[in-house]
Amino acid sequence: MPAHMRSLAAAAVMLASMLAPASLSAAAGANDNLTGVWRATNDCFLRFFVLIDGGRAQALYMTGERDENAVWTWDGTTLHIVSQTFPLDRFDGKLTTDGVEADYIWHDLDRDQLNKQTCAFERYMPIGI
Repeated sequence: MPAHMRSLAAAAVMLASMLAPASLSAAAGANDNLTGVWRATNDCFLRFFVLIDGGRAQALYMTGERDENAVWTWDGTTLHIVSQTFPLDRFDGKLTTDGVEADYIWHDLDRDQLNKQTCAFERYMPIGI
């Protein structure tokens, strides 16, 4: 992995270590309760995503690549995230009692192939908030 990607990955690990887990409320289906930082709890290619008011999202990938201009929507049952950086990627997640479980399709640019995995995410909030 190139040095600049290792430093981005290290920054993500540092961010994760400064965050504490937060449980989902009963009303977690509302847009306001979905916003914030989410971290993968399994070996997902998408390591972190941040849902921002107004439908904007940011994502950090296992390779250290980032998407600062992703878009998210909630249709009442499914969380969708669309990458502007990686237009073939697709994220469709369902809320669980512990977080979000998503079917995630990502495009491997080196091999020019699509990969599918099931990913689990926990919601995190900064310590002290």
